[in-house]
Amino acid sequence: MKILRILVLLVVGFVWIAGCSTSVINTLYRTKILPDDYRYGDLYRLSNLEKFKDLKSECPPYRATKLTIQKKIALYIIGDSFTEPQRIDSSDFVVDYYQYAHWATLLHLHLDTSYTNIVLLESVERNAREHFAAPISNVIPDTATFVTVPEDTRFVSQLDRLFSSDPTEDRLNTLLFQYDPVLKIKEWKSWLNQHFFNRTDPKVTVSGDRETIVYHVDTDTTLINSSYIFIPNSEIDSLVNVIEKDKAYLKNLGFDQVWLSIIPNKASVLMPEYGTYNHLIDRIDRHTSRTVPTINVLPDFQKMKENPYLKGDSHWSCAGQYLWLEKVNQKVLNTELPVQ
Repeated sequence: MKILRILVLLVVGFVWIAGCSTSVINTLYRTKILPDDYRYGDLYRLSNLEKFKDLKSECPPYRATKLTIQKKIALYIIGDSFTEPQRIDSSDFVVDYYQYAHWATLLHLHLDTSYTNIVLLESVERNAREHFAAPISNVIPDTATFVTVPEDTRFVSQLDRLFSSDPTEDRLNTLLFQYDPVLKIKEWKSWLNQHFFNRTDPKVTVSGDRETIVYHVDTDTTLINSSYIFIPNSEIDSLVNVIEKDKAYLKNLGFDQVWLSIIPNKASVLMPEYGTYNHLIDRIDRHTSRTVPTINVLPDFQKMKENPYLKGDSHWSCAGQYLWLEKVNQKVLNTELPVQ
């Protein structure tokens, strides 16, 4: 009995520590003790609707052909999750040097002037109004190029993050409830809620025909992230003004070109009937004060026969990703000398 009590205490203690520590959870992931809780898609993970259960698979390599022009090209991307390393890397671009930095990180920058240096500001549509509400502040001139994660070193802030309910609950959910037998039980519960009570997890929205699932923030018109919230022309003017200021700042740091690409929300492409679309991407694209070159895949995604988004995930499918990469690479291929 004493041994049993000790074992129970050890198990409970381990679960408590793992629930409070992101580093412990990440170690369990790396050693494959824990299954990848995003293996069936981020939207399935929230909803547990079996219809949208889609096992994650790697896209075949895009393998862009490198340039053979006299002056080398360096491409920097400041972007969201669509361009994170697990989805896109240097082999996907026809460039000689590639560097990615997330909007939430700090890009310490030392440009090699022997290259044509291009920076692409990539934002998913739901975050664009936040990214361009104020001029860019996460690119810092330095003696070398590297990326760091800003940290709040205050003890009170660290303690607050440690015991914050949402991330702690999320880690405990990962630790205890992301195994296939448990997911099957959660699927039964989700099916009952949807079919008998017309309810799903509040973090997702299912289309009227139940064929598409998206993040709730894409559809909630009380949030600035929504594809259907009204945006006045004055705010579009402000967003374009900030984008132009970003261009001036980045060119002052030494970039030869500054490009912009806003990736459409899944709802904007696959659920046009849900509400009145605010056309954020097109309004920025058509703005008369915009001089920053854009890479706009919205009309292409709307015409694609193959789904540009994953079934159970908010991110693009291989087809959608390849289309975007093709447009970016084509723009690079047409850029040998600095313009603007």
